[in-house]
Amino acid sequence: MLRSPLSLKRTSLVLSACRCYSNVALSYQPHSSPPSNSFHPNFYSNKQLDIYFDQQPTPLTLRQLLFYERHCNTERLLKSANYVRTELPIRIAHRIREFQNLPFIVASNPHISNVYELYWQAFERIRKVPEITTRQENEAFCQVLAESLDAHLVVIPELARGISECDIEKFSSMMSRDKLDQFMNATLRSRISRRVLAEHHLVLSKKKKSIFNLCSSRVVTEKCIELAKAHAMQNNGHALPDIKVEGEDTEFTYVTDHIEYIIYQLLSNSIRHDTHRTGKNEIRVTLCSNETDVLFRISDKSGGMSKQKMENLWSYSNYNRFGNMNKIQQLEAKVNEHEHLMIRLGIGLPMSRVYAEYWNGDINIVSMDGYGTDAYVRIPRLGTNNENISTGSILDGPIM
Repeated sequence: MLRSPLSLKRTSLVLSACRCYSNVALSYQPHSSPPSNSFHPNFYSNKQLDIYFDQQPTPLTLRQLLFYERHCNTERLLKSANYVRTELPIRIAHRIREFQNLPFIVASNPHISNVYELYWQAFERIRKVPEITTRQENEAFCQVLAESLDAHLVVIPELARGISECDIEKFSSMMSRDKLDQFMNATLRSRISRRVLAEHHLVLSKKKKSIFNLCSSRVVTEKCIELAKAHAMQNNGHALPDIKVEGEDTEFTYVTDHIEYIIYQLLSNSIRHDTHRTGKNEIRVTLCSNETDVLFRISDKSGGMSKQKMENLWSYSNYNRFGNMNKIQQLEAKVNEHEHLMIRLGIGLPMSRVYAEYWNGDINIVSMDGYGTDAYVRIPRLGTNNENISTGSILDGPIM
Protein backbone atom coordinates (compact mmCIF):
# COMPACT_ATOMS: atom_id res chain seq x y z
CA MET A 1 0.00 0.00 0.00
CA LEU A 2 1.40 3.40 -0.93
CA ARG A 3 1.98 5.72 1.98
CA SER A 4 1.91 9.50 1.98
CA PRO A 5 5.38 11.13 1.85
CA LEU A 6 4.13 13.29 4.69
CA SER A 7 3.62 10.16 6.79
CA LEU A 8 7.00 8.83 5.69
CA LYS A 9 8.57 12.02 7.00
CA ARG A 10 7.22 11.10 10.40
CA THR A 11 9.05 7.73 10.25
CA SER A 12 12.31 9.35 9.13
CA LEU A 13 12.63 11.55 12.15
CA VAL A 14 16.31 10.88 12.82
CA LEU A 15 17.26 12.04 9.34
CA SER A 16 15.19 15.20 9.61
CA ALA A 17 15.93 16.12 13.24
CA CYS A 18 18.97 18.16 12.30
CA ARG A 19 16.84 20.41 10.09
CA CYS A 20 15.88 23.13 12.47
CA TYR A 21 12.47 24.68 11.95
CA SER A 22 13.27 28.02 13.54
CA ASN A 23 15.70 29.04 10.80
CA VAL A 24 13.04 28.43 8.13
CA ALA A 25 10.36 30.28 10.06
CA LEU A 26 12.54 33.30 10.70
CA SER A 27 13.73 33.54 7.13
CA TYR A 28 10.29 33.20 5.51
CA GLN A 29 8.90 36.45 4.14
CA PRO A 30 5.10 36.84 3.83
CA HIS A 31 5.27 38.40 0.37
CA SER A 32 7.63 35.78 -1.09
CA SER A 33 6.59 32.62 -2.86
CA PRO A 34 6.17 29.61 -0.58
CA PRO A 35 9.31 27.54 -0.06
CA SER A 36 9.53 24.40 -2.16
CA ASN A 37 10.14 21.08 -0.39
CA SER A 38 12.42 22.78 2.12
CA PHE A 39 10.74 22.07 5.44
CA HIS A 40 10.71 18.74 7.24
CA PRO A 41 9.12 18.65 10.72
CA ASN A 42 11.31 16.92 13.28
CA PHE A 43 10.30 14.61 16.13
CA TYR A 44 9.62 17.47 18.55
CA SER A 45 7.35 19.22 16.05
CA ASN A 46 5.28 16.09 15.48
CA LYS A 47 5.00 15.51 19.22
CA GLN A 48 3.65 19.04 19.58
CA LEU A 49 1.25 18.44 16.70
CA ASP A 50 -0.20 15.43 18.53
CA ILE A 51 -0.86 17.56 21.60
CA TYR A 52 -2.92 20.06 19.61
CA PHE A 53 -4.52 17.48 17.32
CA ASP A 54 -5.90 15.66 20.37
CA GLN A 55 -7.85 18.80 21.29
CA GLN A 56 -11.14 19.67 19.63
CA PRO A 57 -11.74 23.15 18.13
CA THR A 58 -14.11 25.44 20.00
CA PRO A 59 -16.47 26.90 17.37
CA LEU A 60 -18.11 30.28 17.91
CA THR A 61 -21.32 31.84 16.69
CA LEU A 62 -21.59 35.05 14.74
CA ARG A 63 -23.54 36.53 17.65
CA GLN A 64 -20.68 35.81 20.07
CA LEU A 65 -18.18 37.53 17.80
CA LEU A 66 -20.47 40.51 17.39
CA PHE A 67 -20.95 40.84 21.17
CA TYR A 68 -17.20 41.11 21.72
CA GLU A 69 -16.92 43.64 18.92
CA ARG A 70 -19.73 45.84 20.25
CA HIS A 71 -18.66 45.65 23.91
CA CYS A 72 -14.90 45.52 23.60
CA ASN A 73 -12.72 46.64 26.51
CA THR A 74 -9.21 45.73 27.61
CA GLU A 75 -10.32 42.61 29.48
CA ARG A 76 -12.31 41.26 26.51
CA LEU A 77 -9.54 42.22 24.07
CA LEU A 78 -7.00 40.15 26.01
CA LYS A 79 -9.46 37.26 26.37
CA SER A 80 -9.93 37.34 22.60
CA ALA A 81 -6.17 37.39 22.01
CA ASN A 82 -5.59 34.36 24.22
CA TYR A 83 -8.51 32.47 22.70
CA VAL A 84 -7.20 33.11 19.19
CA ARG A 85 -3.57 32.20 20.05
CA THR A 86 -4.68 28.86 21.54
CA GLU A 87 -7.50 28.07 19.10
CA LEU A 88 -5.69 28.68 15.82
CA PRO A 89 -2.97 26.03 16.45
CA ILE A 90 -5.68 23.46 17.23
CA ARG A 91 -7.49 24.16 13.96
CA ILE A 92 -4.24 24.18 11.99
CA ALA A 93 -3.12 20.91 13.61
CA HIS A 94 -6.26 19.15 12.35
CA ARG A 95 -5.53 20.36 8.81
CA ILE A 96 -1.86 19.31 8.99
CA ARG A 97 -2.88 15.80 10.04
CA GLU A 98 -5.25 15.57 7.07
CA PHE A 99 -2.40 16.57 4.75
CA GLN A 100 -0.29 13.81 6.31
CA ASN A 101 -3.05 11.30 5.51
CA LEU A 102 -3.15 12.17 1.80
CA PRO A 103 -2.06 9.45 -0.67
CA PHE A 104 1.41 9.67 -2.17
CA ILE A 105 0.40 11.00 -5.60
CA VAL A 106 -1.40 13.99 -4.06
CA ALA A 107 0.88 14.80 -1.13
CA SER A 108 4.06 14.66 -3.23
CA ASN A 109 2.84 17.42 -5.53
CA PRO A 110 5.00 20.53 -4.90
CA HIS A 111 2.00 22.88 -4.66
CA ILE A 112 0.26 20.69 -2.08
CA SER A 113 3.57 20.32 -0.24
CA ASN A 114 3.98 24.11 -0.19
CA VAL A 115 0.60 24.54 1.51
CA TYR A 116 1.56 21.86 4.02
CA GLU A 117 4.77 23.74 4.81
CA LEU A 118 2.89 27.03 5.19
CA TYR A 119 0.55 25.38 7.69
CA TRP A 120 3.49 24.01 9.68
CA GLN A 121 5.11 27.43 9.80
CA ALA A 122 1.89 29.09 10.98
CA PHE A 123 1.36 26.33 13.57
CA GLU A 124 4.85 26.78 15.04
CA ARG A 125 4.74 30.57 14.89
CA ILE A 126 1.38 30.98 16.64
CA ARG A 127 1.63 28.19 19.24
CA LYS A 128 4.88 29.71 20.55
CA VAL A 129 3.21 33.04 21.38
CA PRO A 130 3.12 33.25 25.21
CA GLU A 131 0.07 34.31 27.20
CA ILE A 132 -0.95 37.85 26.32
CA THR A 133 -1.45 40.06 29.38
CA THR A 134 -1.08 43.63 28.08
CA ARG A 135 -2.13 45.73 25.12
CA GLN A 136 1.52 46.05 24.13
CA GLU A 137 1.83 42.27 23.89
CA ASN A 138 -1.39 42.22 21.88
CA GLU A 139 0.17 44.66 19.40
CA ALA A 140 2.95 42.17 18.72
CA PHE A 141 0.42 39.34 18.39
CA CYS A 142 -1.57 41.36 15.86
CA GLN A 143 1.58 41.63 13.75
CA VAL A 144 1.92 37.84 13.80
CA LEU A 145 -1.72 37.46 12.70
CA ALA A 146 -1.41 40.04 9.92
CA GLU A 147 1.72 38.39 8.54
CA SER A 148 0.08 34.96 8.61
CA LEU A 149 -3.00 36.25 6.79
CA ASP A 150 -0.78 37.80 4.15
CA ALA A 151 1.39 34.70 3.74
CA HIS A 152 -1.64 32.43 3.28
CA LEU A 153 -3.10 34.37 0.35
CA VAL A 154 -1.32 31.84 -1.87
CA VAL A 155 -3.19 28.85 -0.39
CA ILE A 156 -6.20 28.74 -2.75
CA PRO A 157 -4.16 29.03 -5.99
CA GLU A 158 -1.61 26.51 -4.69
CA LEU A 159 -4.28 23.97 -3.75
CA ALA A 160 -6.01 24.40 -7.11
CA ARG A 161 -2.76 24.02 -9.05
CA GLY A 162 -1.85 20.96 -7.04
CA ILE A 163 -5.18 19.25 -7.64
CA SER A 164 -5.00 20.14 -11.34
CA GLU A 165 -1.58 18.57 -11.73
CA CYS A 166 -2.54 15.42 -9.82
CA ASP A 167 -5.38 14.67 -12.29
CA ILE A 168 -7.41 12.56 -9.86
CA GLU A 169 -9.27 10.82 -12.69
CA LYS A 170 -6.03 9.01 -13.63
CA PHE A 171 -5.31 8.00 -10.03
CA SER A 172 -8.83 7.14 -8.90
CA SER A 173 -7.55 3.82 -7.54
CA MET A 174 -5.66 5.81 -4.88
CA MET A 175 -8.22 8.44 -3.88
CA SER A 176 -11.88 8.69 -4.79
CA ARG A 177 -13.40 11.88 -6.10
CA ASP A 178 -15.72 12.09 -3.08
CA LYS A 179 -12.77 11.90 -0.66
CA LEU A 180 -10.93 14.60 -2.58
CA ASP A 181 -13.97 16.87 -2.54
CA GLN A 182 -14.45 16.30 1.19
CA PHE A 183 -10.79 17.10 1.82
CA MET A 184 -10.91 20.31 -0.23
CA ASN A 185 -14.19 21.50 1.31
CA ALA A 186 -12.94 20.87 4.85
CA THR A 187 -9.61 22.58 4.08
CA LEU A 188 -11.24 25.67 2.61
CA ARG A 189 -13.86 25.86 5.35
CA SER A 190 -11.13 25.63 7.99
CA ARG A 191 -9.24 28.35 6.16
CA ILE A 192 -12.29 30.62 6.30
CA SER A 193 -12.74 29.93 10.02
CA ARG A 194 -9.13 30.83 10.81
CA ARG A 195 -9.27 34.00 8.75
CA VAL A 196 -12.53 35.07 10.43
CA LEU A 197 -10.99 34.59 13.89
CA ALA A 198 -7.78 36.41 12.97
CA GLU A 199 -9.53 39.27 11.17
CA HIS A 200 -12.08 39.65 13.96
CA HIS A 201 -9.31 40.02 16.52
CA LEU A 202 -7.61 42.61 14.31
CA VAL A 203 -10.94 44.48 14.27
CA LEU A 204 -11.10 44.39 18.08
CA SER A 205 -7.54 45.73 18.11
CA LYS A 206 -8.59 48.53 15.73
CA LYS A 207 -6.28 47.31 12.98
CA LYS A 208 -9.03 47.02 10.35
CA LYS A 209 -12.71 47.70 9.74
CA SER A 210 -15.38 45.27 10.88
CA ILE A 211 -15.96 42.20 8.73
CA PHE A 212 -19.57 42.04 10.00
CA ASN A 213 -22.12 44.49 8.65
CA LEU A 214 -25.86 45.04 8.61
CA CYS A 215 -26.74 43.73 5.16
CA SER A 216 -29.82 44.34 3.03
CA SER A 217 -30.69 41.45 0.75
CA ARG A 218 -31.81 43.89 -1.96
CA VAL A 219 -28.77 46.17 -1.66
CA VAL A 220 -26.41 43.19 -1.76
CA THR A 221 -28.20 41.81 -4.84
CA GLU A 222 -28.22 45.14 -6.71
CA LYS A 223 -24.54 45.71 -5.98
CA CYS A 224 -23.65 42.25 -7.26
CA ILE A 225 -25.80 42.77 -10.38
CA GLU A 226 -23.89 45.93 -11.24
CA LEU A 227 -20.52 44.27 -10.66
CA ALA A 228 -21.44 41.14 -12.61
CA LYS A 229 -22.76 43.19 -15.55
CA ALA A 230 -19.71 45.46 -15.61
CA HIS A 231 -17.33 42.51 -15.60
CA ALA A 232 -19.36 40.67 -18.25
CA MET A 233 -19.19 43.71 -20.54
CA GLN A 234 -15.43 43.92 -20.08
CA ASN A 235 -15.01 40.25 -20.87
CA ASN A 236 -17.20 39.81 -23.94
CA GLY A 237 -18.97 43.06 -24.88
CA HIS A 238 -22.14 41.18 -25.91
CA ALA A 239 -25.66 42.33 -25.13
CA LEU A 240 -26.51 41.47 -21.54
CA PRO A 241 -29.79 40.03 -20.24
CA ASP A 242 -32.18 42.11 -18.18
CA ILE A 243 -32.10 41.26 -14.49
CA LYS A 244 -35.25 41.80 -12.45
CA VAL A 245 -35.27 41.79 -8.64
CA GLU A 246 -38.52 40.91 -6.91
CA GLY A 247 -39.67 40.00 -3.43
CA GLU A 248 -39.21 41.53 0.00
CA ASP A 249 -36.03 43.10 1.34
CA THR A 250 -34.56 41.67 4.55
CA GLU A 251 -31.89 43.13 6.82
CA PHE A 252 -29.48 40.76 8.55
CA THR A 253 -25.99 40.94 10.06
CA TYR A 254 -23.44 38.84 8.23
CA VAL A 255 -19.90 38.70 6.84
CA THR A 256 -20.39 41.07 3.91
CA ASP A 257 -17.57 39.58 1.85
CA HIS A 258 -19.11 36.11 2.07
CA ILE A 259 -22.65 36.92 0.98
CA GLU A 260 -21.49 39.25 -1.79
CA TYR A 261 -19.14 36.59 -3.15
CA ILE A 262 -21.92 34.00 -3.22
CA ILE A 263 -24.51 36.17 -5.00
CA TYR A 264 -21.95 37.62 -7.40
CA GLN A 265 -20.75 34.17 -8.51
CA LEU A 266 -24.26 32.86 -9.12
CA LEU A 267 -25.25 35.96 -11.08
CA SER A 268 -22.05 35.84 -13.14
CA ASN A 269 -22.75 32.26 -14.13
CA SER A 270 -26.29 33.08 -15.21
CA ILE A 271 -25.16 36.12 -17.23
CA ARG A 272 -22.32 34.20 -18.88
CA HIS A 273 -24.50 31.30 -19.95
CA ASP A 274 -27.17 33.66 -21.25
CA THR A 275 -24.77 35.76 -23.35
CA HIS A 276 -23.29 32.58 -24.83
CA ARG A 277 -26.79 31.65 -25.96
CA THR A 278 -28.87 34.69 -26.89
CA GLY A 279 -28.26 37.50 -24.43
CA LYS A 280 -31.96 38.36 -24.61
CA ASN A 281 -33.47 36.32 -21.80
CA GLU A 282 -34.46 37.77 -18.47
CA ILE A 283 -32.82 36.72 -15.21
CA ARG A 284 -35.05 36.92 -12.15
CA VAL A 285 -33.78 37.28 -8.59
CA THR A 286 -36.38 36.55 -5.92
CA LEU A 287 -35.83 37.63 -2.32
CA CYS A 288 -37.67 36.43 0.76
CA SER A 289 -37.10 35.38 4.36
CA ASN A 290 -38.57 33.46 7.25
CA GLU A 291 -37.95 33.59 10.98
CA THR A 292 -34.53 31.95 10.76
CA ASP A 293 -33.19 32.44 7.22
CA VAL A 294 -32.71 34.89 4.37
CA LEU A 295 -33.43 33.28 1.00
CA PHE A 296 -32.36 34.11 -2.55
CA ARG A 297 -33.39 32.49 -5.82
CA ILE A 298 -31.65 33.27 -9.11
CA SER A 299 -33.53 31.97 -12.16
CA ASP A 300 -32.41 32.06 -15.77
CA LYS A 301 -33.57 30.64 -19.11
CA SER A 302 -30.10 30.07 -20.49
CA GLY A 303 -30.47 26.50 -21.64
CA GLY A 304 -29.70 24.71 -18.39
CA MET A 305 -26.92 22.18 -17.86
CA SER A 306 -26.40 18.61 -18.97
CA LYS A 307 -26.36 15.75 -16.50
CA GLN A 308 -22.57 15.47 -16.82
CA LYS A 309 -22.05 19.15 -16.01
CA MET A 310 -24.34 18.89 -13.01
CA GLU A 311 -22.40 15.89 -11.71
CA ASN A 312 -19.14 17.87 -11.86
CA LEU A 313 -20.60 21.20 -10.76
CA TRP A 314 -19.19 21.16 -7.22
CA SER A 315 -16.26 18.80 -7.72
CA TYR A 316 -12.62 19.84 -7.51
CA SER A 317 -11.56 16.69 -9.38
CA ASN A 318 -12.64 18.24 -12.69
CA TYR A 319 -9.01 19.32 -13.02
CA ASN A 320 -9.49 21.31 -16.25
CA ARG A 321 -11.57 23.92 -14.40
CA PHE A 322 -8.51 25.41 -12.65
CA GLY A 323 -6.34 26.08 -15.71
CA ASN A 324 -6.30 29.87 -15.16
CA MET A 325 -4.99 29.48 -11.61
CA ASN A 326 -1.50 29.43 -13.12
CA LYS A 327 -1.99 33.09 -14.02
CA ILE A 328 -2.38 34.33 -10.45
CA GLN A 329 -0.27 34.06 -7.31
CA GLN A 330 -2.70 35.13 -4.59
CA LEU A 331 -6.45 34.90 -4.02
CA GLU A 332 -8.51 36.03 -1.05
CA ALA A 333 -11.85 35.00 -2.64
CA LYS A 334 -13.59 38.36 -2.36
CA VAL A 335 -15.74 40.21 -4.88
CA ASN A 336 -13.43 43.22 -5.14
CA GLU A 337 -10.71 41.02 -6.64
CA HIS A 338 -12.81 40.64 -9.79
CA GLU A 339 -12.26 44.32 -10.58
CA HIS A 340 -8.82 43.41 -11.88
CA LEU A 341 -9.31 39.69 -12.65
CA MET A 342 -10.57 39.38 -16.21
CA ILE A 343 -10.33 35.57 -16.26
CA ARG A 344 -12.45 32.72 -14.93
CA LEU A 345 -10.72 30.81 -12.16
CA GLY A 346 -13.13 27.88 -11.92
CA ILE A 347 -13.47 27.93 -8.15
CA GLY A 348 -16.41 30.35 -7.83
CA LEU A 349 -19.23 27.83 -7.30
CA PRO A 350 -17.39 25.42 -4.97
CA MET A 351 -16.05 28.34 -2.93
CA SER A 352 -19.53 29.90 -2.75
CA ARG A 353 -20.93 26.74 -1.24
CA VAL A 354 -18.07 26.59 1.28
CA TYR A 355 -18.86 30.18 2.31
CA ALA A 356 -22.56 29.39 2.67
CA GLU A 357 -21.98 26.22 4.68
CA TYR A 358 -19.51 27.90 7.05
CA TRP A 359 -22.39 29.42 9.05
CA ASN A 360 -24.63 26.40 8.27
CA GLY A 361 -26.39 27.88 5.25
CA ASP A 362 -26.51 26.15 1.88
CA ILE A 363 -26.72 26.48 -1.89
CA ASN A 364 -28.78 24.24 -4.16
CA ILE A 365 -28.89 24.34 -7.94
CA VAL A 366 -31.65 22.78 -10.04
CA SER A 367 -31.22 22.73 -13.79
CA MET A 368 -33.57 21.76 -16.61
CA ASP A 369 -31.35 20.82 -19.54
CA GLY A 370 -32.53 22.72 -22.59
CA TYR A 371 -34.39 25.39 -20.65
CA GLY A 372 -32.71 27.04 -17.64
CA THR A 373 -31.34 26.91 -14.12
CA ASP A 374 -32.53 27.94 -10.66
CA ALA A 375 -30.04 28.59 -7.85
CA TYR A 376 -31.30 28.71 -4.25
CA VAL A 377 -29.30 30.28 -1.42
CA ARG A 378 -30.21 30.00 2.25
CA ILE A 379 -28.36 32.22 4.75
CA PRO A 380 -29.06 31.96 8.53
CA ARG A 381 -30.10 35.37 9.85
CA LEU A 382 -30.04 34.94 13.65
CA GLY A 383 -26.29 34.47 14.14
CA THR A 384 -26.82 31.59 16.57
CA ASN A 385 -25.29 28.78 14.50
CA ASN A 386 -21.83 27.54 15.42
CA GLU A 387 -19.12 27.64 12.79
CA ASN A 388 -19.29 24.54 10.60
CA ILE A 389 -15.78 23.18 10.94
CA SER A 390 -14.75 19.55 10.50
CA THR A 391 -13.34 17.84 13.59
CA GLY A 392 -13.15 14.21 12.51
CA SER A 393 -10.57 12.92 10.06
CA ILE A 394 -11.96 12.66 6.54
CA LEU A 395 -9.10 10.51 5.28
CA ASP A 396 -8.92 7.96 8.10
CA GLY A 397 -9.50 4.43 6.87
CA PRO A 398 -9.98 3.55 3.19
CA ILE A 399 -9.77 6.55 0.87
CA MET A 400 -11.64 4.89 -1.94
